[in-house]
Amino acid sequence: MVFEVPLKAWLVATLIAASPVMFWLFRPWPVAEKIHETAVRLLREYWTHLALFIVIYTMKTYVDTLHDPIRGLLGDFTWIIHRLEGDVVLLFQAIEHSWLTWFFNVNYLFSYVLIVYFSTVLAAYAGDRRLANRMVLNVGVIYLLAVPFYVFFNVRVTSHVIPGMDALLYHSHAAFLSFFAAVDPLDNAWPSLHMGMTFAFFVLFWWNMRENGHTVATYPYRYYLLFIGAQLVLFGYSILYLGIHWILDIPGGLLIGYLAAIIVDEIEPLVHPRLIQARDTVNGIIATGYARLTQKAT
Repeated sequence: MVFEVPLKAWLVATLIAASPVMFWLFRPWPVAEKIHETAVRLLREYWTHLALFIVIYTMKTYVDTLHDPIRGLLGDFTWIIHRLEGDVVLLFQAIEHSWLTWFFNVNYLFSYVLIVYFSTVLAAYAGDRRLANRMVLNVGVIYLLAVPFYVFFNVRVTSHVIPGMDALLYHSHAAFLSFFAAVDPLDNAWPSLHMGMTFAFFVLFWWNMRENGHTVATYPYRYYLLFIGAQLVLFGYSILYLGIHWILDIPGGLLIGYLAAIIVDEIEPLVHPRLIQARDTVNGIIATGYARLTQKAT
């Protein structure tokens, strides 16, 4: 079976293996350098973005540790969502098939992580620093906007509330159950981060297209833009089908995503010179230290 290895290890290995294919499919223009040269360039020019990712992930992990003590402080708000929309989401499991469930499970996990990681890497690969700034800032802003809802506005997943709603994401395979049992508190339904994060990336790419005077047909990132748009549609259906989200979680996610895109667009010009300064300062220190070491060696 494909998930005999731990799911996290499978996810990381698949992301690494898929990256060259993603570059080939979605690169806005060819870059005349070898793979190892690309890796060195990205590390030298964009290590600040990697550092931001690490900071964001560390902060998110810390906030997750605070979730359990705070959870339920203001009560369970699932009843509000349930009263507004009832059991309509059951209709999305009217047609259920093992292969469909498997596809949506894998796409739910893999494509979301891929978009979060690859959007920044693709812009960096193309040397589009301002766009890369927006991509990595988007991740942090989305989490800042969504976390208060997850901590203080607890909404349980549909499969834990609606009779007859199957938990297809969690129970389709032991690997998925083990993985999500460790990372998913099952009461962070509103808003949908899959919809919010993906929509914010879509909006930021769209604005970048308009700012540079392109249409979809002429936009260098058009295939990636279409990929993100297709994933929005897939996520919108799959999060309901898999027994995770309520219908109202989708507009909530889109709202958070659009707000995040506005904030990112406003703060990026302020962050850009600071990232450049930090990169040049550290790179200069490293270059000076390396030069002194080589002089002593000779």
